[in-house]
Amino acid sequence: MAAILLLLVPARSMAQGQQGSGSPYSAYGFGELTGSLPMAQTMMGGLGAAVIDPASMVHANPASYPTLYRTTFEMGLGVRNSQLASSTSSRIGRNTDLYGLSLGIPFGNGRWGLGIAVLPVSKVNYLLTETSGIPGNSTLATFTYSGDGGLDQALLGAGYVVSQKRDSLANGHRLSIGANFGYLFGRIESSRTAVFPSGQGFYATSVLSTMVIRDPTADLGLQYQGDLRKRRNKSDRGLYFLAGLTAEMPMSIRTRRTEVVNTYGFSGSGLEVPLDTAYFAGNERGNWTLPLGLGAGITVFNDNWTVGVEYRQRSWSELKVSDTRFAPSGELANSNAIIAGASYVPSNEVLGSLWKRIIYRAGIRSENEYLKVGGTQLQGRTASFGMSVPLMAGTTRSRFNIGCELGERGTQSDGLLRERYATLLLGVSITPDLREGWFRKRRID
Repeated sequence: MAAILLLLVPARSMAQGQQGSGSPYSAYGFGELTGSLPMAQTMMGGLGAAVIDPASMVHANPASYPTLYRTTFEMGLGVRNSQLASSTSSRIGRNTDLYGLSLGIPFGNGRWGLGIAVLPVSKVNYLLTETSGIPGNSTLATFTYSGDGGLDQALLGAGYVVSQKRDSLANGHRLSIGANFGYLFGRIESSRTAVFPSGQGFYATSVLSTMVIRDPTADLGLQYQGDLRKRRNKSDRGLYFLAGLTAEMPMSIRTRRTEVVNTYGFSGSGLEVPLDTAYFAGNERGNWTLPLGLGAGITVFNDNWTVGVEYRQRSWSELKVSDTRFAPSGELANSNAIIAGASYVPSNEVLGSLWKRIIYRAGIRSENEYLKVGGTQLQGRTASFGMSVPLMAGTTRSRFNIGCELGERGTQSDGLLRERYATLLLGVSITPDLREGWFRKRRID
């Protein structure tokens, strides 16, 4: 009876009893989508469809891989401080998250590029408590909801230059295509417990659900670069544009689900004493059909600055599940985002002054997220900025990335929470240059 009562509890109210350091919104859907990008692109608001960087593997569009200057290794992490506020209270939390590892390798005389990465896709980390009455009974019970886990992706991609024409002054065009083939994997664990006052005839009850996800994914990319203003001589400043398209392909993802419902009591010293397993379902198999996701962007740039805009959307409301038992928690909504970003470097000379070779970056993003909570679609706004600092005075393109991302999502009305956060962004990009010995074939005379 207690197990049935627990399953009939109304949807949790986020404004009550949020604990822990994670986002309570990770309780819904597949968790909080990380949207992990290399630090250079994160500091530009998340631009990715129409971006090329000779010292960064832009995995958001695999068509960019052939533009890598040399073999490039990247990693990054974020230290996030957040404030969660309801209409009556607030709480502060902190998390440190790895943004992924990537390795980009150009080959084929600039016609090909290979990308390898391990990236976080979503994270689940929440703890919620509330005290409410049992339906049809005046007894108050304490309900606790918690979750942990997330999804990751191992990625292998390639890009190819279909057509390229350049004169001695770098005027011309380039058309490239690319594809990423990934393997999505991870688990999401959620727990619900109900504890009742003693002497009321109810046993404490817990429901533990585990979802395991493993299956391939694929996404495609295209980029076209052309001239806006041609160079007439070597002293001229050319002006160029880059247009990009990306597509996250619809995929059927296999899932396995386990759920167990236990009842328990308490000893005189307050320790939990297991009583019975009221329900068990093990290793049930189902699948999700992920919807199509599209992105389009354009950037304008010269040797010193880049300015770009991008639009992304994915029809999450069209997600299909083989059985309602495998449906993600909460309601999914169609997501979309508008991004604007820019970068500036005083000098593009590899052997120039260290201070003149620092790349300054900034960006903004406004989005409707993929979740509806209490009938309200989550909205978010983000501003980011930072710089890429060369690691050596004049012999390498390797750099240290440091920046900050400021954001807000959610609302304090309708029983929801407003989440504000500031994330310290740290990353490193290691790219051997001409005077370094890494990845170079040695000759013996």
